[in-house]
Amino acid sequence: MQITVAPKMASVAPEQQCMKVLPEQTELISQPKISGTGCPCACCGAGPADITIENIKKHGNANTRWIQKEDGRIIEYYVYGSEEPNAKILLQCSGDMSSAKMFSELPSVVKVLKDKNVKAIAVNPPGFGFTSAQPCRRMGDWAKSDMDPVLQAEKIPDNTPLMIEGTSLGSLHCYSLMHYYQDRVTAVHFQVPALARDLAKEMKLAGKIQGCDCTGKYSTTCFLCPGYCCSPCLHCCCTCLLPQVAGGMKELTTLPNYDTIKAEHGFETWEIVRDHSVKHCFANGYQGQIYTVYIKQIYEKWGFHPFNDIKLANVQKMQIMVSYGEKDPTSPESHGEYMAKFYSEKCNKDAKMFKNVEPSEVVGNAEGGKCLVNHGPGGHEAHFVSFFKGDLLRKFLDLV
Repeated sequence: MQITVAPKMASVAPEQQCMKVLPEQTELISQPKISGTGCPCACCGAGPADITIENIKKHGNANTRWIQKEDGRIIEYYVYGSEEPNAKILLQCSGDMSSAKMFSELPSVVKVLKDKNVKAIAVNPPGFGFTSAQPCRRMGDWAKSDMDPVLQAEKIPDNTPLMIEGTSLGSLHCYSLMHYYQDRVTAVHFQVPALARDLAKEMKLAGKIQGCDCTGKYSTTCFLCPGYCCSPCLHCCCTCLLPQVAGGMKELTTLPNYDTIKAEHGFETWEIVRDHSVKHCFANGYQGQIYTVYIKQIYEKWGFHPFNDIKLANVQKMQIMVSYGEKDPTSPESHGEYMAKFYSEKCNKDAKMFKNVEPSEVVGNAEGGKCLVNHGPGGHEAHFVSFFKGDLLRKFLDLV
């Protein structure tokens, strides 16, 4: 029997070492072409447009970075916070109809990161901002396909501990990271999280995920094919309605204690969310956002089981915070409740749940794990003010 000895892995994979950060337009290779619906009306039938470096720069800021993969896809991301060489690494995942750019535009968040000596990296998911779309992607593949090339390009050694945080749709990407990097993840924060629909059904959790009951093929198959005749109507409605979303961000001012953000930190939150989150999310078109409403694509068949395929020995060493809201119409309360109970049992002494307390009050297990739960009224916006003030992030980092 012949035994093959695998070569020793380098700290940065060789095929990624030559991947250039911030390539110029003339250095780009062809980008993947994504089919539309076939409708002759561009807003109803066209696929996503090619991404240009000019537009990335125009809509970005000093923290904007991008790479192009060997398959032609462009990945846009942001690096911000501490610039110290010994800074800890935090991977932040933004939610639906938002952009990774927003984190670096919030002075309160950047201040906490610098105070705690943490460098954050936020990657825009496929179709958001200036990351190439992937209408038929699988959530479980995202960490390897999009985050890993970024970490390699940034020359983050492959044994560097990682902290991760995800909000709403970002909590799904957070699980992709937690699974793929489970030997490296030390701390996790799930804010208003949701689980895969098939998984929730298996565990008999109440609540529904909002969206269309189909896959990304609905937007990439000719509307003349049986079963796809209405796809141009969906795209027409979305391209008419999505531009109105940015203007609606002023509704954030109605949140309880909203005024304390500006009083304490001196910035107008809703304007930052409008200009650097929502508008930036749609800056290269609306198709990427439309692809996320397909439940069978994003909220089913992740490719892994978050509670069975992430080793218990790894989970028990993690510091985990779960923040969810009462009667959340978008991320079902039952999902957050299940996660809070599960991680409290695995990470806290005597499986005790520590809810709405300070990090210093949490008593973890013998393996170094801890779980802190934040639960309150307000639905999906339950922790928004605390998040924008940087208090939620500070609480998470204090738990670590």
